[in-house]
Formats: sequence, structure tokens, C-alpha cells
Amino acid sequence: MKHIDRELHRAAMERAILMPSIIDGERARKDKWEARFRSQTGYWAYWKNGKSWKSIGTKDREEAQRLLNLHQLQEDAREDNIVDCRRASAEEVIDERIKVVHRQKLRSADQIESTLKALKPHLEGKQLRQLDNDWLAETEEAMLEEGYSYSYFWNGINYFRTAVRKYCTAKLSLPVLPFAAPPRAEGRKRVVSREEQAVIERWSGGNDAYDKKTKLWAPRNCISVAEAHRRLIVGRKTFLGATFGSRSGVDVGLSYHPRIDGGGYFDLERGVFHRVKPGTKTSPNKRSPKVDMNPEAVDEVAGWRTQDDGCPWVFPNLDRSGPLGQERMRVIHDEAMAELGIEGLILHTWRHTFITRAIEEGVPALAIAEVAGVSLDMIRHVYDHHDVGEVQKLAHAAMARMTAPRKAA
Repeated sequence: MKHIDRELHRAAMERAILMPSIIDGERARKDKWEARFRSQTGYWAYWKNGKSWKSIGTKDREEAQRLLNLHQLQEDAREDNIVDCRRASAEEVIDERIKVVHRQKLRSADQIESTLKALKPHLEGKQLRQLDNDWLAETEEAMLEEGYSYSYFWNGINYFRTAVRKYCTAKLSLPVLPFAAPPRAEGRKRVVSREEQAVIERWSGGNDAYDKKTKLWAPRNCISVAEAHRRLIVGRKTFLGATFGSRSGVDVGLSYHPRIDGGGYFDLERGVFHRVKPGTKTSPNKRSPKVDMNPEAVDEVAGWRTQDDGCPWVFPNLDRSGPLGQERMRVIHDEAMAELGIEGLILHTWRHTFITRAIEEGVPALAIAEVAGVSLDMIRHVYDHHDVGEVQKLAHAAMARMTAPRKAA
């Protein structure tokens, strides 16, 4: 067989394999569609399984037959799960993703749902093919005007991109992503300075007012209950972020004892911080191992428990009837940073700060990964600016020790 004949035969085989099996047989389509003329109106109509369905909207017989044939092909395509994802409703994609993450019982399901719902109003009536870079820029501007941070917008777009990929894969189609991924939030690259941390700790632990322009403190006799609660939340977020470098989502539902309706918890008797409930499944790049607490951390959190006087939540709402949600904690933190004149410090900045400081102090990457609950690859590719040099120093010292006796001999 000549080369061209071989290729023609191959193309024919590839086309044939897409057809229903001749030997095994496959279920024929269950619905029968017809086009019938309505003499009383003069229009042609669709008939489904012998019953009138709806008007075709044309008086021309050939046009009616052409539309019927097209409709039948579309029905057959839906039955075989053949879809054009370019024309899929963006809102449908979000709804499907929300259902899936809850069905899979992902730990971040509630966060994914709330973030996608914030994005959903900007997708109303749009198909995936209509989501270009102009749409992305308009959505960013609109969400910032609505009071969302850039990092929240960035998370929403990335959750949506994942939703689109999963939706298209389920439909046996290539992903439809006609808009570019926005640049990562700058807050992830920022490190909190010691001076900034000192300002936050003084503000959150006392009554003093701070003038961000003059950087002067003014003593106050007392503050309101709401203000005291706000400072308490910021102070605890700061301490845990600087001590453990956990993701901010770990703080949602955090308690002093294990609870059915809670998340992670502190076992102060054993000095262990459980970021999530034991047995909770986490992805390889978002590991959340338990952490052995140092004595200072145990004392600090024990003081919180005494201060809270029976309230089980580490981050309670104002009336202490339940835990604060992640979005509310973010708002409280961001408002405090704006009041103190500290720019670009989002909650995730504390995680980067913890990991960066640990690397600069020569802590091995494996130890950092276990404490912060992050993969080694993430440390190397995102956070690690100095670890290679520190590891080489350790290696050189070890090599010197191993070769010293040989030199002496």
C-alpha cells in the first residue's frame, strides 16, 4: 500500500471509530422529531414523539426541514455529551463547580463558593466565548469599587479558571479560556518589617491611638467594645501568622478544643496545634500537618483561652455566639492596616514573612515545610530566595568534618 493510501486508510479509521459500534450495537435516539405544517397559522411546527412541541417560526418548507435537521443533530449531540463549551453559560459553569466542590467535601468548599458567588454578578448572561481581556479588566475595576481587595479578585478569577477547565474536561472538550490570567497579587511577595510588626502589636494590644502621618501615639482612657474586639482579632492573626505561617483559612472555626462544628484546634495540654481536624484530606501542595507548639506559643494561646472565659472560638464574632468567617476577618485586618498606614500587607503576607524569615535564619526547607504546612516545591519556587546558599553552607560544614580526619592522617 502506498504512503498516501495508508494515510487515507488511517483517516478513514479515525473517522469510523467515532461512529456507533456496528457489532455491539448502541441505543438509538429515543426522541423522534418531525416538522408539520399548521394550516390554521401557515407556520411549520416541531412535533416530538407524535405531539405538537412548538412553532418553528417559518412558513417555508425547506427552511423548516433544514432547522429540523439541525435541531435533531443538536439533540443527538447532547445525548452523546458532545457540546460546544464556547457557548456554555459562565453562570452554569460556576454553579456546577460549587456543586462539585461540596460533593467532594473539599475543606475549602465554602471559601470557593463565596468567592465564585462574588464573581458571578459580573458573568450574568455571558457565554465563555465572550469572556475576553476587556471583560477581565472591567471585572477587576468593578470588584475593587465594590470593596474587594485585588487578592480577592485574583482568587476569584483563578477559582473560575479551574471551574472552566473542570467543566470542559467533563464535557470531553478542550478548555475555553479566552482571557489571560491576572498577575499574582503583590502581597504574596511582600515581607512584614520588624518595625511594622511592632506597630501592629502595640496597636492591637492596647488602647493607644496611632497617627499614621506623624507616626505618633496618643494614649486613650478606654475604647469601645467593638474596637476592642477588632484589635483582638488583628492581634491574634498577627501572632499566629508570625509564629506558624499558616494560611488565613486555617483560622476559620479555630477553637481551643476539638468541635464537631469547628475546624482546627489547639491542644494546649499536649502543646499541639491542629490546623485542621485530624483525618481531613488536604492536597499535596496545601498540606496542613499538626504543629508542636513552643512554650511561648502555648502560654500566649492559654492566655487567650482564659481571656475568652468559656467562649470556644479563638476568633469569635462580636457577641461571641460563633466564629468569624474568613471574609469578615479579612475586612477587619485590611481596615486596621489602612488605619495604621501599612500598605500592601494582606493576611497572606504573614505566611510569606514567616517562611522568608525562617529561610534567612538558616532553618532547613524540610523543617519549614512541616511547620508552615507547605510543600517543598512551593518553598523552592515561590518563597525561597536564600535557602540554596544556606543549605550549601551546611553541606560545606559537613564535608569539612568528614574530610578532617583524612587530612590529619
